[in-house]
Amino acid sequence: MIPRNFRHLLFAGLIFLLPSCHRVNHSPEGVVATLSGKPISSTDLRETARFIGLDNLTTRPLDTWSPVLASLVLRETVYDRLLEERAEKIGLEVTPEEVDEERKRLAKRSAPSSSRSPYVPPDSLVRRKLLLEKAAKEVAPAHEVTLKELKAVYKRNLVHFTVPERAVVKDIVVRSEEEGKAILAALAAGNSFSALAKAKSLSPEGKKGGLLPPFAMGEMPAPFNRVFSMKPGEVSPLISSPYGYHILKLVSLMPAHVRSFSNVKASIRKRMIRKIRKKELGDWISKELQQHPLIILPRYRPLLSVNGS
Repeated sequence: MIPRNFRHLLFAGLIFLLPSCHRVNHSPEGVVATLSGKPISSTDLRETARFIGLDNLTTRPLDTWSPVLASLVLRETVYDRLLEERAEKIGLEVTPEEVDEERKRLAKRSAPSSSRSPYVPPDSLVRRKLLLEKAAKEVAPAHEVTLKELKAVYKRNLVHFTVPERAVVKDIVVRSEEEGKAILAALAAGNSFSALAKAKSLSPEGKKGGLLPPFAMGEMPAPFNRVFSMKPGEVSPLISSPYGYHILKLVSLMPAHVRSFSNVKASIRKRMIRKIRKKELGDWISKELQQHPLIILPRYRPLLSVNGS
């Protein structure tokens, strides 16, 4: 399996014949294509579909798959085969210890609920995943990015690192206009906003005194935008929304700011390396496909054509 970051590579270099004008319903399955003369079967496609998480395809007739998903699965099958051949050629291996370590990592990442166990693929799939990742890293190794290059990207993309003004707000939400007016009267009489939120608000944040996570203009329903014209400590009139009737109190406004280079340097480096590796892997696959032509059998061309046309 091509690592997730590389899965959206253009399928450059594939040699497809023009498809015929119709589909054959529930045609016999078996060999669907050849890669450098070696067969790719419907079983191979089903194994890939299961491998990349499209289990629902594995029990369905091949000609009922959507052309988009069928082409994706064929792409992954071809990519994987090329990488597996590369791994075999240079003698890459995966140790039992590496499999165990990856299983532990996957178990943690699955974050199970109390009612179910974490899903971890069988050892054979874990081993295959690691082998393909090793081959991809060998083909497109991580490159060091200089501090100068990182700063140049940061300066060119300051807009992407700008955090907009955000409001810190407390909210009380009730079902009826009458309840809302009663709470406004209680606030005018000097009662605590937080206490009333804990006692009356229907929202989950009521338990926290009504405190909402900070939000920017446009991130909440339109009526909430009025807080950006309020002063800290000010309480809004009763506001109607699809969720009920709200009373908002502006706690503070967090000014817009640009995240510092030191705070985003690591993420910039990660994206740059991913982009470089994606291009290198794409170039390698394109060259490999020039030497390993893919030919789709006529009855499967409408289904497996990368353009679906």
